[in-house]
Amino acid sequence: MSYLNTQQLAHFKSLLDTKQTQTRSAIDAIFQASDHASHRLAVSKLANLSTDELIEFTQQIDDRELKRNIDNLKKIDASLNILEQGMYGLCSDCEMELSIDVLNEKPTTQRCPHCEVRYQKQSYNNYRL
Repeated sequence: MSYLNTQQLAHFKSLLDTKQTQTRSAIDAIFQASDHASHRLAVSKLANLSTDELIEFTQQIDDRELKRNIDNLKKIDASLNILEQGMYGLCSDCEMELSIDVLNEKPTTQRCPHCEVRYQKQSYNNYRL
């Protein structure tokens, strides 16, 4: 279970909720600025979509900034889910406690430094030709 106290968990939930709102606003702005009329029309519907629906909706759109924001939204959503499960602040691989300083700097951190290196190496090897 999480080693963070109730006050700390509430702080991180608030931080993640704020980041989620900011990211969704950035996604809305991308659609508003789009040259595609259908994208601008979709903006009014985006607010009603769940995070999963929004991610699915944007899968076919080729825009680097949109993809970056969707990746951030995925990390935020995963962190909020981990928080709800009572495992926030623990490495998702080895369950070692993550540093409060690291979480304050990057609240979507899911792995300790050792497991993150291992994860990055594994991801790199999976993408190599």
